[in-house]
Amino acid sequence: MICQAFHDLTPDTNLRDGFRGQVTQQSLGLHDLARIDSQAQRVRRTDADIARSPKSGFYANLQVRGIGLTTQGGRAAVTHPGDITLIDAGRPFAFEFSGDFQQLSLSLPGDVLTGQLEAPVPTATRINTVSGVGAAIRHTLLAIDGQRLAPSSASRLAAHACGLLAVVLELPEAASVSAKRHRRLLDAALSDIEEHLVDGDLSPARTAARLDISVRLLHQVFAGHEDSFTAVVRRRRLEQAHRDLGDPSRARLRIVDIAADNGFVGVTHFHRVFRQTYGYTPAQRRRDAGLLQTTRDPRWTS
Repeated sequence: MICQAFHDLTPDTNLRDGFRGQVTQQSLGLHDLARIDSQAQRVRRTDADIARSPKSGFYANLQVRGIGLTTQGGRAAVTHPGDITLIDAGRPFAFEFSGDFQQLSLSLPGDVLTGQLEAPVPTATRINTVSGVGAAIRHTLLAIDGQRLAPSSASRLAAHACGLLAVVLELPEAASVSAKRHRRLLDAALSDIEEHLVDGDLSPARTAARLDISVRLLHQVFAGHEDSFTAVVRRRRLEQAHRDLGDPSRARLRIVDIAADNGFVGVTHFHRVFRQTYGYTPAQRRRDAGLLQTTRDPRWTS
């Protein structure tokens, strides 16, 4: 469905049962506006996708609900509701959404946008729409999507949005976090994760509060890291649980206890992510470590 609405893409999701999503598309002359309502997913446009379906031009994506991560050309942008990012359809890119989300995606013919700019289009860069020209773009896209306008009116607004994007892209960039501070914040966040790894309430909000920064800035700090905040926490907890399951001194503990000791709130979830990561179950880990025979009580291995 995504490929039909846009062009060749490579989507994926961890959800295997009951996945739902919907794309609603409007043709607006030189532009198209699509509304995507979906559950968690990852979408990539690979070199192979581009070879099968060459296409030039750009997409301006307005995050309406949920949080997204856009990457292209070595840049990454975390988008919260109200944020806009641009991507170049002619080059590889990736989107990642960890939960339910809604996006409005406006197609922009390449020459229509670049013809209004002197510099290259900065893709995978967050455009703030709280005020000024950015706010005007956000209101324009929402009006096209929700006002049930006549086709001619909607097309004029789409062209207007393209012009506004050219204006906002030429404005001086807002001061960004320096690379040095970015590294310092990332190191501090990783240290906080290690310190509070077994806490059941470890979360981006808790870590951000302890570092005295916003949750948004915390996600931006991790956008340039190989893993998101949540992925780092899960990986480190799994690594510790994996060690504990092979530790003879912990052989009398039940698997559910080891899961809880490492911050997992549910044993079913722990079993699932453990097997997805290592390719075998926690019980198999104990058996391979030669520890199952140390206890006869089934509660200790459940």
